[in-house]
Amino acid sequence: MSSGCPRAKLYHHEPRPDPYSVYERMRAEHGPVVPVELEPGVHGWLVTDYTTLISWSRDTTTFGHDARLWKDFREGRVSADAAVLPMMAPRPNALFVDGTEHQRYRRAITDSLGAIASERWVRVTERYAHGLIDQFCQRGRADVLNEYARMLPLLVINELFGFDRDQGVRFVEAMRNLWLGVDAERSNAQAERALSEVVTAKHRDPGDDVTTRLIRHRAALTDEEVIMQLLLVVAAANEPTANLINAGVREVLADPNAPADRAPSPTMLADIVDRVLWHDPPITNYPVIYPRVDVPLGDGRTIEAGSPILLGFAASNRFYMEENAERMEETRNRAHVAWGAGPHRCPAREEATTITIVALRTLLDRLPGLRVEVPPEDLRWHLSALSWIPVTLPVQFTPQNPPPPTPVEGTPWTASDSRPETSAHRAPTSGRSPLSSLSSFLVRLMRGS
Repeated sequence: MSSGCPRAKLYHHEPRPDPYSVYERMRAEHGPVVPVELEPGVHGWLVTDYTTLISWSRDTTTFGHDARLWKDFREGRVSADAAVLPMMAPRPNALFVDGTEHQRYRRAITDSLGAIASERWVRVTERYAHGLIDQFCQRGRADVLNEYARMLPLLVINELFGFDRDQGVRFVEAMRNLWLGVDAERSNAQAERALSEVVTAKHRDPGDDVTTRLIRHRAALTDEEVIMQLLLVVAAANEPTANLINAGVREVLADPNAPADRAPSPTMLADIVDRVLWHDPPITNYPVIYPRVDVPLGDGRTIEAGSPILLGFAASNRFYMEENAERMEETRNRAHVAWGAGPHRCPAREEATTITIVALRTLLDRLPGLRVEVPPEDLRWHLSALSWIPVTLPVQFTPQNPPPPTPVEGTPWTASDSRPETSAHRAPTSGRSPLSSLSSFLVRLMRGS
């Protein structure tokens, strides 16, 4: 394809409603594989077809995730300050390499995550969910995205990965800017610096946490490799999980079959999350693959070897669902690509789903009369090359008093304590804990104030 051919822009400076209309126009003009401009001067392709996305993700002979294949980057045609660079440039982590190198990193990640029992993920998520809701339940209204959905994954990850609060806040602030393509070079340095501090601290004071397990894993990762796996996993666990919770709240409140006076059953919540993963997945145009050889598209166009191809999970899911609506109605179908496809499929999908279901159940149990305060057409998203970031989700509900504090004997708990919970190190489930000041700060951070 010649450089003079028109390309669809994937970046937008102002928040927009209805992100899918952008992709409908792209497909109408270019077909299911769209030539795109990620930012001025950075070109690639976007796959919006479900079958093609799965086929190419599984074809490890023709396509690779190794960013060293990126021709324009390799030949110096991508500016050093390009906003997409920190999310696309080569890194020694499981998302950016292939073959045995990928298997080594992925095994370290899955083993370290899998060593934490699912019951602990549930217990920690419930505790923080209640603590966050306590901060706004008396008001009768809240921005459930910025006061709840964005903070809950951060707090859970802080504890289970062994971060202290300052490290976690700095990392999440940096990653949100990277997803948005804001001040990329500084944000990338801030994220890596926070993780480097975590790894240094865990060498000195190991704990029952994911970071310590990565350091001690039989793969014998270097400190840089540990930092890069943390960068991958924690980044994927925060903003995308917040987006999934946000979409789940909207889906539950719009579902006429959901009970009005209580949270849906666990089975119904799981079904609702599956629906969201089909039609509103939390990661939209990421990760990126690169063809090792020229790939003809059959319509006279060719994707040149080394061209970045963004995997459009959101568009591929949505258009497949619309094209197969009758079949989707007849059966419960979990064949979505929200978590990816092929050997690089998300290794933390169970943990993200657990956090989301617990977050929804707790919110709906605690806040009777919950409803979105504005019509759907008034909601807005930031659209960047790699993701859509929702701006806010204002809700109203019947005001509730928080439950009284639960007395705790022994040493006061802090979020940085990554030791197993014991009678002396168990956080209060309610009341005014150290979470209050942290949540107030995080709300200001997430709102950009």
